[in-house]
Amino acid sequence: MRKNRLLMLFCSILFIAFCGCGSAKSGSDDPEDSVSDADSVYNDEINASDDDGTTDTEPVPDEEETPDEPADDEDSDFTDSDNSDDDMPEISDDDIVLEPVFIKKPKSMNVAPKNKSVTLFCEVEAGGREVKYQWYETPERSTDAGNAISGATGTAFETPVFTEKGIRYYYCTAAVENVSLVSNVASVAFTALPAVYINTPGGAGIESKEDWIKNAGISITGAADESWNFDEAETSIKGRGNSTWTNPKKPYSLKLKQAQKVLGMPEHRRWVLLANYKDSSFMRNEVAFYLSEVFEFDWTVHGEFVDLVLNGEYRGLYWLGEAIKVDANRVGINDGSPDMTDDEDKDYLIEMDAFYDETVQFKSAVREIPYMIQNDDFMVDENGGITSGGAARLERFQAKIENLEKLLYPDWEKGMNTDDCIAPDESYSATIDIDSWVKFWFVNEIMDNRDCVDPRSDFFTFDSTNNVFKAGPVWDFDRTLFRKPTEPQLKKMIYYNALFKSPAFKIRVKELWNEYYDRIDIEPLVESLRSELDVAARYDAMFWGYNDYIILDKDSRNFNGYADYLKERFESKLSVVDSDIGSISVSQ
Repeated sequence: MRKNRLLMLFCSILFIAFCGCGSAKSGSDDPEDSVSDADSVYNDEINASDDDGTTDTEPVPDEEETPDEPADDEDSDFTDSDNSDDDMPEISDDDIVLEPVFIKKPKSMNVAPKNKSVTLFCEVEAGGREVKYQWYETPERSTDAGNAISGATGTAFETPVFTEKGIRYYYCTAAVENVSLVSNVASVAFTALPAVYINTPGGAGIESKEDWIKNAGISITGAADESWNFDEAETSIKGRGNSTWTNPKKPYSLKLKQAQKVLGMPEHRRWVLLANYKDSSFMRNEVAFYLSEVFEFDWTVHGEFVDLVLNGEYRGLYWLGEAIKVDANRVGINDGSPDMTDDEDKDYLIEMDAFYDETVQFKSAVREIPYMIQNDDFMVDENGGITSGGAARLERFQAKIENLEKLLYPDWEKGMNTDDCIAPDESYSATIDIDSWVKFWFVNEIMDNRDCVDPRSDFFTFDSTNNVFKAGPVWDFDRTLFRKPTEPQLKKMIYYNALFKSPAFKIRVKELWNEYYDRIDIEPLVESLRSELDVAARYDAMFWGYNDYIILDKDSRNFNGYADYLKERFESKLSVVDSDIGSISVSQ
């Protein structure tokens, strides 16, 4: 109280000193004409800090600035006696009372890995006065029903190590004399999933899917098998995807400095973090990979669900998995060697993709399908240009594609719709691996993957030794199984408008379906994933919301609702495919 009185006295004297002469000239005797409330000299509050504990403004200086002294000249309205130091009361830092303000608040969203606690921070600047802290746990995202935590009276609070999955909520109060402050509510989720921590140099944002951010660090903790955890390893990171890169929740590519195992998967340098932004069940890719294993593809992509923390901030539920690369542990084909001559060939990993954004690429003359060679080793130089050997190999491979399409569409002429072509020349069966193309159709048709129509993200390999095209691996199913088709949708995609006219192909469709159909059962998979992801998916929705790519009614618009919808759509489409295959005629 004494300090406030001194402050008011000081301001009143300043007013008299600066305005006394002017008031005399105007004839006004009422000080209320120009004197304001002294309490308004200082702001009532200083900008509160963000959730990350930083402030938007510069910190309050230790010493207040005072007005510049008036010039000592004859025109000045002030005299030495008017502004005598003896007449001015002294004011010290102790006389300045600042409103208490948070300079640190707990982060709003936090993940607690297995066997790890989380430390939350809260701090108030009170101008040297005593601050009494108290942490609370609350059953919801509100400060109305909090329970004080015994002994939690410091600026930092360490949560327990959780053993049951769930989302907990905490907040902190700070009492300064007769003022009480309440922080934001911080949530802490124990999902029982591994937590992946990635830090870029200087916290740089990942803004490009072309340019790698180098010298980043990655670590994993909380894995089901403790041997899968590792401290920070060096990595590069960039964005990835085409349409998925335009979503708010971004997918990423990782390139480790040194190849290593990740979450039990065989060692490699290249990995991906998929966001599954448009799949609020998070299960569609996993169901497709399950089918890939059921149908016994040569190689199936594997991955694990994780919580991602990027530059210290929770970013959601992600899938950390294998990138599709040529390698003994992945797509096991002959990638060639540095000493290849221009007339030597190698095997190829090919992607059919309408985005058409790789270095080594071409479009076929008949189907006009965009082909891109993914393993362009020994075809591209250090500047990204195609070498003479690369050009020669590309020309020979392109001729192989042209020959295949001529066999599949034997009467095609320029300007003709390939749907109208006659049945293929059956000698095509020596050029493609029929079983793999049958299984590839099974997976994409069951999943109702209409991206294949464009096409997008359709992979196959070419064995240059045996001159054989083989379908797979399967990839990219986050936008599938949301329609309600009553008939197959993909019998004309890629080469299938020709293949379904081929007796040899149709025979294998029926034979392989009879062999594998009874093995398909996604119920255990969906229920296992439902149990595994329930908390992580709900926490992700707290951050990103539920995506409207698939619109459900209000009561079903949650993780369980989307999982139920996926299961229902899968069973419905499986029945459609089964019925269609049963009706296929194999006559000439």
